[in-house]
Amino acid sequence: MSTFFSRVDAAQFQEALSNVLRSATKRSRTIPVLEEALVEFADDHCTLTCTDLNQWCRATIPANGGEFSFVFTRSKSVLAACQYFSGDLDITYTTIPTERQSDPEGEICICDGKHGLRRLTYRASDFPELPEISMEWHYPINAEKLLERFKRIKYAVSQNDTRPTLCCIEFLDSRIVALDGYRLALSRDPELTVEKPFFIPPEVMASLQMFKGKDCTISVGKEWAAIGNETLRVYTHIPIKDGFDVDAAIPTKFEQEYPVPVDALWEEVKYLSGFLVSKERKPLRFDGRTLALTTSEGCYTSKIGLPSISARGFDAKYLLEGLGQFKAKKVAAVTMKVGHPHAPIILTDGEADLAMVLPVRLKESA
Repeated sequence: MSTFFSRVDAAQFQEALSNVLRSATKRSRTIPVLEEALVEFADDHCTLTCTDLNQWCRATIPANGGEFSFVFTRSKSVLAACQYFSGDLDITYTTIPTERQSDPEGEICICDGKHGLRRLTYRASDFPELPEISMEWHYPINAEKLLERFKRIKYAVSQNDTRPTLCCIEFLDSRIVALDGYRLALSRDPELTVEKPFFIPPEVMASLQMFKGKDCTISVGKEWAAIGNETLRVYTHIPIKDGFDVDAAIPTKFEQEYPVPVDALWEEVKYLSGFLVSKERKPLRFDGRTLALTTSEGCYTSKIGLPSISARGFDAKYLLEGLGQFKAKKVAAVTMKVGHPHAPIILTDGEADLAMVLPVRLKESA
């Protein structure tokens, strides 16, 4: 029998385990270990790792003790227990190697002097290894600022997994972009300008919340990207660009441009969307002066009072989300740019944010 011991700070261990479990597979019948956290003690550090094979998260905290490793079973219940631990956390690992198995499953005991738990573990060798990753570009970022930009545009990320790049946020020069073929949303910030376009899944972008108030860097290689610092890092595969040209998709010529009050228009679209029948997906009719909705149950209108334009149709949900991008930013007014009735409209606050919404063809103008 072999026994190993190490000591960590309970609060740091809980935070690290909570962070890495965000990247664990939610449920895996074929590879159960992917639902769990790998724990490694070496060189006066404790490193915790989780992965779903496309995304990896690794957190490192100080430790004092021997060198050993294991994989938790029911990691989420361990995390639940960690909220009761405080101060120094003693971790004791016991295993019985045999001639046939030099790395057998073992037993872990965790105790802070008042509370404790004991449970069996998986072998560390059962856990997949993080591939060797080389990075070519490194961009220091303000995690909180980038997270807010992401939150404003994530509504336009595609759910169509046959186009992996459209399911991601694209970093393009000083812009981050989301598009799904019906909408396009972008946010520009010259403080973060990348040399070459790359893509990061929204799940990884959401992990920016773990870095609030901390120095953070986005690192990019040919096949991988990472967000993190010396103690916490999230790795992700980069999908290959499928050839979609963002700049070519955004119209540059318009028939009219005029200011639009964000909250006022959002409220009127919200009002009409309340009359939509769930089984019907009727478009809103917009001619500048009036918004109208005709359903099987009736006709509803709202006077907008904007300059008159050729009538066009819009999906209420898409129009609300486009306006919501600026509502979240607390922008009072945006410029609406309109062209042909079958061309997209553009909403923009100038150089920073832009939303593009494709129209829906109206039957009366078909």
